[in-house]
Amino acid sequence: MPTEFRLYNVDENDLYKRKSKQEKEKILLEMVEYALKYGNKPAARYYNTYPSTVRRWVSKYKIGGVDALKFK
Repeated sequence: MPTEFRLYNVDENDLYKRKSKQEKEKILLEMVEYALKYGNKPAARYYNTYPSTVRRWVSKYKIGGVDALKFK
């Protein structure tokens, strides 16, 4: 049976959607670096997101580098 992932410890004042574009890009880079060092599941737990989200951003990073994490 697959592990169910839930988002815990989400602070209303620190939600991702309330961040500026630059802050989001910085968080994404930190998350990708964390995932490359420790793995996708630990990164997902640490950043309160899902492993599929981490995999998607890591994949983009591997293809396009830091520029792939930038918002247009």
